[in-house]
Amino acid sequence: MSKLKTVFNMFDNLFNGNYDAFQFSLDMEEFLFDNFEALQKENKKVSDILENDVPDLCSEGEPGFDSTHMIAELKKVYEKAKVLYKKAE
Repeated sequence: MSKLKTVFNMFDNLFNGNYDAFQFSLDMEEFLFDNFEALQKENKKVSDILENDVPDLCSEGEPGFDSTHMIAELKKVYEKAKVLYKKAE
């Protein structure tokens, strides 16, 4: 599976309630950091959107936090990234 598909699956699981928001915030930041080069090679524009916006939003995550704002903002980034991703396919 491509790294970007993994990212989109992580988002889908969060949005569908199958991923704890706090755990997502930790995992997504780590995934983006660990896979930066692979994501850039796969699709630089999509990777740039994710790298520029997602870590700041994920930094809101802490145990027991209200994830409403983070998830709403992540959905905007997800939609923007998904449109670019689909154009490249």
